[in-house]
Amino acid sequence: MKINPFNPNSPTNPGMFAGRINEIETIEKIVIQTKADKGHGFLLLGQRGIGKTSLLNLVKFQAEGSIEIQGNTVNFLVIEIDITSETNQITLIKKIQLALKRKLAKTEKTRKLFGEIWSFIGKLEAVGVKVDTKKQVDTEMLFEEFCYSLADTLKRITDGEGQLSADYDGLLILVDETDKACKELDLGTFVKLLFERLQKEGTRKLMIGIAGLPKTKSILTESHPSCLRILDELNLDRLSEPDINYVIKRVLAHSKEINGVETVIDDKAHELLIKHSEGFPHFIHQYGYCAFDLSDGETITFKNVIQGAFGQNGAIEKIGDRYYRDDYYNKIKVESYRQVLKIMATKLDSWVTKAYIKKIFKGKDTTLDNAINALRTRGIILDKEGTRGKYRLQDKGFAWWIVMNEEKEKVKDSSA
Repeated sequence: MKINPFNPNSPTNPGMFAGRINEIETIEKIVIQTKADKGHGFLLLGQRGIGKTSLLNLVKFQAEGSIEIQGNTVNFLVIEIDITSETNQITLIKKIQLALKRKLAKTEKTRKLFGEIWSFIGKLEAVGVKVDTKKQVDTEMLFEEFCYSLADTLKRITDGEGQLSADYDGLLILVDETDKACKELDLGTFVKLLFERLQKEGTRKLMIGIAGLPKTKSILTESHPSCLRILDELNLDRLSEPDINYVIKRVLAHSKEINGVETVIDDKAHELLIKHSEGFPHFIHQYGYCAFDLSDGETITFKNVIQGAFGQNGAIEKIGDRYYRDDYYNKIKVESYRQVLKIMATKLDSWVTKAYIKKIFKGKDTTLDNAINALRTRGIILDKEGTRGKYRLQDKGFAWWIVMNEEKEKVKDSSA
């Protein structure tokens, strides 16, 4: 049985990572600065499927010393935190404490020391993590205690004496899915004040990497406008064609390693895979996965790519199920709304005027007005700031999926 070398359901392995040179170099500089006690962070923004989590995965390997940084090996303690819509400041503090505990408190001696440093956590366990009344927990004082405990931990793991299991160059906290952050988390203020408190306590060996959809920037600035001063902003765009070629080449080489048989892709299939992927790493892997599944394991043909994309339970369906179907079908119950999205999708995520939409739209002016207002209210399309009557879709991936979904429907109709 052949093993599929494409991997659409998890972050890209660092050995197959392609592109992102400028972003990687910026993050490497922050790692080196943090090691020198001048820590700050980065804000990684990008659309769904663009490779944010894969880049965080690469950064983790670099910071832990598995991959060199500019010819040097560093040794950071790395913890990974996920944000949900339910995460408030107390649950975030507990997530950080728990992640540190799992990494550091491995012996009876270190467990005891760690427990002493983080003793205030016992107050949380006494009242639970839900904060629905100020009588239970003074969150401001709790934050102060958290900062002192983290500062103490940082000093102990970087002082050269290895008091907590090992001697590290610094601490890296990676926070993914931050576009889900609720107002109660107040993430921008949390990050800004944390860095200030640690500096006052005499340590700056903390680095934070925050990743999320483009709206994450607004979430942070609404919480604390000055937060972005300590975060280098990095915007991930689609991969270039040479980078896509590199990904395909590495995946096919991996196929030979795991299957013992060389897998090739014919020229027309290769061109189609590049076109369908539109530079989105997840799309490359999903289209490739479905095409490989239909192949004989030795040659991926044009027909394999077509059937893998447009067939039942194919790549387009899977991409839609994972990222876009809810926005397109469940949040929108009226076909005229979807008609507006289809018109706008032909321009990907470029700004589109209402006049342009009106020329193509089939329906009354009032129906068009209702559709645009509903889509704006639900955050599915965006207004251009300072300009009336100009809109765009949230991201290119959504637009491209709408285009491909329409193409799939035409293929289905022609074969009926």
